[in-house]
Amino acid sequence: KQWYQRRVAITAGNGADNKTTYQCYQDDKAVNCTITTGENCFRARSDYAGNDEALKSGGCGTCAEKKLNTAECQDCKGNLCNVVDKKTTYQCYQGDEKADCTSNTEENCFRARTNYTGNEDKLTKGGCGTCAKATFNTSICLDCEGDLCNGADNKTTYQCYQDDKAVNCTSTTGENCFRARSDYAGNDEALKSGGCGTCAEKKLNTAECQDCK
Repeated sequence: KQWYQRRVAITAGNGADNKTTYQCYQDDKAVNCTITTGENCFRARSDYAGNDEALKSGGCGTCAEKKLNTAECQDCKGNLCNVVDKKTTYQCYQGDEKADCTSNTEENCFRARTNYTGNEDKLTKGGCGTCAKATFNTSICLDCEGDLCNGADNKTTYQCYQDDKAVNCTSTTGENCFRARSDYAGNDEALKSGGCGTCAEKKLNTAECQDCK
């Protein structure tokens, strides 16, 4: 009888009614959770812009258990796993206006490159995020990092060849590079190397030097 009682005491510990105790974030506070199906937490997806307070608060359990749309709700497994990424608030120029932006990563803005001659309104105005996120090709679109970095008066970052190597350039006057003309036979090393800027800026003879944009 003693053996039987001890056996029951040991095996009773793995019953389905045993619950896991852990924590999840709810309204930015750690709350205690008790559940039999695992250490699950839920939260709104990072791009959620709705007004469902239960979803925005996050909490214990899964999206399915809370009957929340998985396109808007995200599950995770583990103690305090549903910490909400703190979004950075910054601004980018959008046309002549300053637009408010939020991001979970860097403070990126985009704008049209200085040699862009098209009429895509969104690109011409510029805005928040990267060229890739705005689905613009980097041959016509330029990213930058920092608050209001995409203003027309801010410096453009680009590259030119110098001694057959791509070097980084910055300019407020456009994406200009220079090189020796194809028929140049002189010994000016600076001219033969090529680089950032214009022939005029480098005080090079335009009969021997050629700009490109």
